[in-house]
Amino acid sequence: MKNVVFMTCMDGAPDILDYKEWCYKSWKPWCDKHGIELFVLSDEIRDKTIMKPTWQRWHVHEILEANEIEYDQVALVDVDTMIHWNAPNFFELTDGEFCAVKDKFNIEWTHNSITGYQDYWPDVQFDWTSYFNCGFIVMSKKHKDWCKGVTEFYYKNEDELRRRQHETLKKGSDQTPINYMIRDSEHELKYLDERFNLSQLHLRGVLGGLCPMWKVGWVWHFNGFEKTQRNNLMKQVWEQIKGNYEFKK
Repeated sequence: MKNVVFMTCMDGAPDILDYKEWCYKSWKPWCDKHGIELFVLSDEIRDKTIMKPTWQRWHVHEILEANEIEYDQVALVDVDTMIHWNAPNFFELTDGEFCAVKDKFNIEWTHNSITGYQDYWPDVQFDWTSYFNCGFIVMSKKHKDWCKGVTEFYYKNEDELRRRQHETLKKGSDQTPINYMIRDSEHELKYLDERFNLSQLHLRGVLGGLCPMWKVGWVWHFNGFEKTQRNNLMKQVWEQIKGNYEFKK
């Protein structure tokens, strides 16, 4: 059974620009190198203007099974990422647990997002210092039932979740609820090295210059700035490093 890298990039999504090309061009050869299947969900499960793709991706286990893909572990990876040509095989580092990378940048956003969803999980306590980003998640087949619980929670609370996402709280979509739900389960939460989700690149001083991102990180997450800038930035990075992805078979 193969491990799978799973991305959500639905046709016509308003926030998916040309940058998906540079994402695929880095991830596909890396996956081929390690015998990993790259699966891109391009079809809507539900109207994406109602149910955001970030919520739809939690149907991942059902989708893989529907496509008759035999798998062991699966990584949910955002399409605004690129991976280093020599990045280690992170599937070998998980112990089969639910794995993520801490995200400790915008404290106000994180703190208020945690507070804004606390009423759903009054007995679950954590703060911004252990909050993780959902742009890079690794889990195994044992998390199938838990993921089913995620989507069931969404459908049960869809109207209120949409209200908080778009009208009142405006602090993300699935990320904070997922932070709560994995802590409110029997599953272990394991943190991977920060290099596997190197985010907020513009704040870290690694978009270029003397310390480019490929010298310090394995997975580069182009987030935290205006989305219209992603395509040019990711294209520029690809043009500088593309020769490294020509792996010998």
